[in-house]
Amino acid sequence: MLPYYSHTAPGRESDLLKQEYDPQFCRENYTLKAGSGSERKVVLGTPLMLDVATANLAAAAAAVAGNTGNGTIALADPFYTTVKAVQEGRYTVRCTTGGADATSKFQVEGPDGKTVGEATGGAAFAKQVKFTITGGGTDFVAGDSFVIDVAIDQEDPTNTRIAWVPGDGDIIGLSLRNTTAPDGVAVDGLSLDRGPAILSADKIVWPDGITATEKAAGIETLKQLNIIQR
Repeated sequence: MLPYYSHTAPGRESDLLKQEYDPQFCRENYTLKAGSGSERKVVLGTPLMLDVATANLAAAAAAVAGNTGNGTIALADPFYTTVKAVQEGRYTVRCTTGGADATSKFQVEGPDGKTVGEATGGAAFAKQVKFTITGGGTDFVAGDSFVIDVAIDQEDPTNTRIAWVPGDGDIIGLSLRNTTAPDGVAVDGLSLDRGPAILSADKIVWPDGITATEKAAGIETLKQLNIIQR
């Protein structure tokens, strides 16, 4: 009897990509973040997210004109809890309960319009953004507000990419290669960043443990990039 050998061929671009408008338009070269303590791997079809270099984040906070309370807001250094968590755009910090420090309460809303948490006057706040509101000689009243404007330079070449983690950022592309970054060494990769493009649904490599809701959100993000699955 002749010996029998089982062999699984590595994934190919054509397995993932059913249709692509123009490779020169749809694809981008990127840098896969260096491994940290071990190598970092992404395989063909892995959704990718941006890992922003800390030097490419900036923020400014200010009181909104017309406040009754004359307290101030001060950003922490760094002003974010993690690079992945902070959102680009304007955070709104609005007083819901007036008073002095330890009494005044503020609702913190992110650029996406969702509530981030509740801050208390005189106490440090540390959810996505980090700051402290300090009361002045005139107490805050409901409706007094502050804004925090966050700028992220997403195009800077020092930024890298990693596999998408639901809740930590948005999908910005999918890996078109099996790519490995050794411990401490960043490497070049190739990704599909925009369509029109059609993917094989069963070839997208979603994160382990992803929920149905998270997957649906990921599919919707891909649609916004003009990338659909079939």
